[in-house]
Amino acid sequence: VSTQSTGFEDVMELQTAALPQISAACELIWGSNFSTESEIGNIFEQWSQGFTFSDDCKSALVQEKGGPCAVIVPAQAYVIKHLLFDSGIQLEDVTDEQRQKALEQAIQSILLNISSETIHIAQLPQQLTSLSSVEFHRNLVLQSFNPPELSSHISELTTKWGNDFGVLSFLYSIVLTRGVENVVSDIGVMGDPSLVDNTFGHGNQSLLNLILTGVATPNVFDYTRTIDGMDLVGVAKKNDIGFLTLLEALRYCKVGDFLKCPEYPIWIVGSESHLSLLFSPERSLCASDDSLFKRARAAFDTFDCEGNGFIPVTDLPKVLEKLDMFSDEGYVDMMVKEQLDPDGTGIVLFPAFIDAFVPGAWETQDEAFQNKMFVVHHYNGLRQSNCDRKVAYRIGAAAIYMEYNQIMEASTAPTALLRVLRTKWPTIEIDWQSQPSIS
Repeated sequence: VSTQSTGFEDVMELQTAALPQISAACELIWGSNFSTESEIGNIFEQWSQGFTFSDDCKSALVQEKGGPCAVIVPAQAYVIKHLLFDSGIQLEDVTDEQRQKALEQAIQSILLNISSETIHIAQLPQQLTSLSSVEFHRNLVLQSFNPPELSSHISELTTKWGNDFGVLSFLYSIVLTRGVENVVSDIGVMGDPSLVDNTFGHGNQSLLNLILTGVATPNVFDYTRTIDGMDLVGVAKKNDIGFLTLLEALRYCKVGDFLKCPEYPIWIVGSESHLSLLFSPERSLCASDDSLFKRARAAFDTFDCEGNGFIPVTDLPKVLEKLDMFSDEGYVDMMVKEQLDPDGTGIVLFPAFIDAFVPGAWETQDEAFQNKMFVVHHYNGLRQSNCDRKVAYRIGAAAIYMEYNQIMEASTAPTALLRVLRTKWPTIEIDWQSQPSIS
């Protein structure tokens, strides 16, 4: 039953029943220093907006202030997916009805990716404005839907979430649909205990992964890795939307293939404190690559947990077993002494491993993308980051060169965005239309 048709007494009952769950979610999102009875302040204000589209680009969502990009940008990614790939609609031809339908599908896709059984929706019982954080939490009500019920209510929900506090209501729905205890378990002891940074207000990697993958792991590598006896859970499978980050360009982490190679050519791009979006209509950018080189890289990385480019000699048999390669002890010892580690350093370098077990792989990897040219679009929803505060896509002509000397001839010093993209395509160059290059 829609809360808009619910009587006053029923609304009060829903609010009272929801309070313990809302309180637990509040502490998880904002941190243990905040509760439903304390004012969260400026950060809450930064997040207090609805899902609204730009007047200057019909399919682009607007982010009014810094902070909620961890929710708005994934929603934008799914809007693009539904418009461009599911419906085949050219972005310049989008109507108001089509973009609203795409937003409905985006919100529904994210929630169903988190749970295919019960979806918990947090919302205000009526349109309210100028609420403090305490008033917002006191007025929230919860309703539970199965997938068919969600489908029948999604239009009404999306319209309501276009008003003030819509992004916040969706954030709480995401967390409560996964379940607070499950999110805490996903994050683990090594992750950030709150989903939103309590200084600057941006969402962390666990929140982004929860939206993209359905699991709130703080890690971006593939599968599970064991470090010092502790299992660290990564990303379990390929997802619709990808992720690339400046932190990899700065060598703080290494994003796995599941996030680098999504089902659709749409990537969320992370900087130190903000998210934007890069996408292309070129579906071949997501062509499946099950080459032996890729599998060898993944197997090697499983034991090179810190991304140093080498593994202990003792782990070599395990890597070969993962690849279903011959791993007899005598054979491995011979390869180590004669080719992989003749100086007895106790480590195996990745290039030496590839040369020994996947000969010729360096020359053939990513052949499909060499000297490839395609169109890319960049989206930054933050008004202040757009020319004249008009939120719109930037369009560029991208090229992936075969040789590094070609990129040296074509490029000046790379921007931060280009450094991020080169974690996936090492020789990519982009010529942006109009305005200066995107930083």
